[in-house]
Amino acid sequence: MIQITIYRKPDATYKGFQVLGHADSVEEGADLVCCSVSVLAINLLNSLEAFTGEEYDFTKEEEMGLFQVTFRKTPGREADLLMRSFELGITGIADQYSDWLRVIFREV
Repeated sequence: MIQITIYRKPDATYKGFQVLGHADSVEEGADLVCCSVSVLAINLLNSLEAFTGEEYDFTKEEEMGLFQVTFRKTPGREADLLMRSFELGITGIADQYSDWLRVIFREV
């Protein structure tokens, strides 16, 4: 199962997110859920780099299925919009594929 944790501060601003695990919903290489989550997470990271000046820490460990982004400061308007778009995408996937994907919101 993939677990995605979205971290927010008490004022509801984003602090970052973590993707952990593998969906294992079908045979390796044909995993629609894992591929969908990966595309959204990688696109978010690429968009943050291309369209914002945000500073963040990034950790990736393929074997564990770990992909983590932590903002160093409160994200600006563009980064906030990108995070909301990511949240919309992953919660949509989780609604349809809850056996393989769980989304958690955690206040930090």
